[in-house]
Amino acid sequence: MCAAFSHIYLEARAENYSETKSILARFPESTVIRIKHYKDVFNRPAQDAALQNRSKNLILAVNDGKKIFDASPVCQDFGMGKFYYAESAMNCVFSCDYCFLKGMYGTSNVVIFVNQEDYLYECEEKLKDGPMYLCASFDTDLGALSKVSSWMNKWEEFASSHSDLTLELRTKSVVDSFKKDSNIIYAFTLSPDEVISRFEKMTPSLDARIACVNQAIAKGAQVRLCFDPLIYIKNFELCYNEFVGKILQSIDLSCVRDISIGTFRISSDYLPNLRKACPDSSAVLFPFDREDGFCVYPAKLRERLIGIIKNELEKAGYGNKLYIIP
Repeated sequence: MCAAFSHIYLEARAENYSETKSILARFPESTVIRIKHYKDVFNRPAQDAALQNRSKNLILAVNDGKKIFDASPVCQDFGMGKFYYAESAMNCVFSCDYCFLKGMYGTSNVVIFVNQEDYLYECEEKLKDGPMYLCASFDTDLGALSKVSSWMNKWEEFASSHSDLTLELRTKSVVDSFKKDSNIIYAFTLSPDEVISRFEKMTPSLDARIACVNQAIAKGAQVRLCFDPLIYIKNFELCYNEFVGKILQSIDLSCVRDISIGTFRISSDYLPNLRKACPDSSAVLFPFDREDGFCVYPAKLRERLIGIIKNELEKAGYGNKLYIIP
């Protein structure tokens, strides 16, 4: 996917970076507006994120602060000790109703940080303390931005030369190239068609994602399937039973590295903003329980949702591949 941006906001200090020049060359028709600092646009008060979502704008900036962070405890660490995420970009060209980014940010515009070498240096410094696991596509979908920015390729190249780094690239997009390094994991979020059509706006269909998964497997890449987040809908048992059946028929799970399963969850602080951004979406209007600062489905509903996927995969012989957030 290559988003079209009518306007590109450009920090003066970002202008001479090679990533900036490459991105601007891809969008010769965009109006470029020079700004002092990305926060002047990105953090501007009283923005209408829902209106912006109809035509997102791009912001090119330099991140002179922290670039790699400790991952949230509600994220799956897959048994890895040092678990981090990189803030290579902020926000997403997709528009999923349930996305935590809509609760965290008050805008739909997308920031790409262009000082890539600074990120790689910070990562190298952390690697001096031992092997680490890094989610590079966390506050965005780098796969969906791969026709805009070189960030996905940059992280792949870096991981290829640093065997002590395990790199996860999570996406709902359809990407067209893969590396088969054992330490680069392509994590594909898969959802039923009904969930995609209702709540995962602008994203590829399930069939398109399955085709991309199979292409990655054929190329010898490390593939992770993410059934996360599972979303409650009225007919969820039938919907998810049909979904897992389709996955079992369409993908050779013996060739998949592992499978994550989790239900919708979000910081209690983010939920009000998410509901404001998606006031008519049943995905965010559910009467959630509050546990340890997060809004979650009631325990029994979580068990039922997870059980549908878990039980079918265990019956098919793939129980040893599962990672589950209860």
